[in-house]
Amino acid sequence: MEQLPLPARIVRPLGYPQVVRLPEERQKGLRAFWLDGLFSSLAGGFADPYYTLYLLSLRANNAQIGLVNTLSQLLGATMAMPGAAIADRTGRYRQVALLAGVVSRLMWLVMLVAPWLLNDQGAVWMVLAAWVAIAGIGALGNAAWTALSADLVPVRLRGGYFASRNMVSQFVRLLAIPTAGQLIVLIGEPGGYQLNLGLAFAIAAVSLYFYNQLPEHPHTPQDDDRLSTREVLRRITKMPTFMRFVAGHATLMLGVMFAGPFINVYMVQEAGFDAGTIGLVTTVNVLASIIGMRIMGRLHDRFGITWTMRFGLGIPLIAIAWLWVQHPWQAYLVNSFAALTWAGYNLGAFNLLLASTPDEHRPRFIAVYTTIISVVSAIGPIMGGWLLDIVGFVPVFSLSSIVRALGLIVFLALVREPPLPSDDTD
Repeated sequence: MEQLPLPARIVRPLGYPQVVRLPEERQKGLRAFWLDGLFSSLAGGFADPYYTLYLLSLRANNAQIGLVNTLSQLLGATMAMPGAAIADRTGRYRQVALLAGVVSRLMWLVMLVAPWLLNDQGAVWMVLAAWVAIAGIGALGNAAWTALSADLVPVRLRGGYFASRNMVSQFVRLLAIPTAGQLIVLIGEPGGYQLNLGLAFAIAAVSLYFYNQLPEHPHTPQDDDRLSTREVLRRITKMPTFMRFVAGHATLMLGVMFAGPFINVYMVQEAGFDAGTIGLVTTVNVLASIIGMRIMGRLHDRFGITWTMRFGLGIPLIAIAWLWVQHPWQAYLVNSFAALTWAGYNLGAFNLLLASTPDEHRPRFIAVYTTIISVVSAIGPIMGGWLLDIVGFVPVFSLSSIVRALGLIVFLALVREPPLPSDDTD
C-alpha cells in the first residue's frame, strides 16, 4: 500500500509523486523525510528569521551582524570536510546527520539563556557564538544529510518530491513566522525572542524523531577505496558540470552575502519597521515561495534542471529593489518577486548538486562544494558590514547586484543539463 505523509487529498495537490511501485521501506522513508521537513521548517520559523533582530535587541552593531555571518560561513567551511570524511568512512549517513541535528538544536537553548547569564555585550557575544556553532555543526552533518537524500529519493521523483516537501515546509513557516513576530510584539524584547527559541527547540525534537526513522543502508567502502582530499580534488577536475556549477553558484552567493544579512537591518534602520512588520514581510515571502515551488516542481520534471534554474535571472534585481522600500506594501512586492525567482533556482541547484556528483564518495564531493560556498559567502558579510558603516546601503546593495549578475552569467554560459542515469528504475 502506498505510504503518504498526510491524506492524499492534501499531499497530491502539492505535487507529492506516486510512490506505490517503490518498496514499502522506501515509501515509509519518503514519508518520514517529508514530515521531518515539515517540523524542521516549523521550528526554524520561530527562530531563524529573528536572530538578527535578537542581536539588535541586545544592542549588537552592524559590524557584529556582519561578523556572525562571516564566522558562520568560515566555520562551515572548516567543518564540511571532516563531516564528509566521517560520513564516507563510516557509511552511517543518518547517524552523522542526526547527531549534528541534535547538537545544533541545543544551541537554540544557549541563545535563549544568554540574556539571563550575561549582560550587555556579553549576551551579544554568547548569542553570536551559539549561532556560529549552529552553522558549523550543520556543515558537519550537511554532506551526510545530502548523500542520504540522494539515496532515499529516486532521480525521476526528485522534482515533484522535493518541491512538495519544500512547499509544506514553506507553508508551516507561513504559520510560524507571523506568530513568532506577534509574540515578540506582545511580550517585548528580548523575552519574545527567548520564548520563540524555546518553542523552536520543542518542535525540532519532533523533526528529529521522524528523521531517525529514515531507512539506511550503510555504505561500507574498503580500505583501499577510501579517498584522500588530494584524490577527491583530482577527480573533480574530471567532473566539468560540477566544476562549472560551483564556479557560477559561488560567484552568485558572494553577491548575495554582500547584502542578504543586512536586509533586516535595512528594514529596521531605514524603513522603520518593527519585528511584527518584518515578520509579516517574511510571511509574504514564504507564501510566494509556496506558489513558486508548486509551479517549479512541475516545470523541473518536465523541462529539466538547468531550464528551471533560469528563473533565477531576476536574482540580481532583488538587492536594488530593496533600496526602493520605505513602506510595508513595497517590501511585500519585493519579497514576493524574490521568492518566485529563487524558487526555480534553488530547486534546480539542489538537484544539480545531486546529479553532478557520483554515488560513490558523494559526501566528499558535497563537502568540497560546501567548503567553497562557505568560504566565498564568508567574504560577503564582513565586507558588506564594513562598507555599510562607511558608505551606506546604496553602494553595498548595488555591488551585491553586480556580483550576482556575474555569477548568473557564468552559470548560463557554461553549465549544461547533466544526463539522467540509465539505471534509475527505483
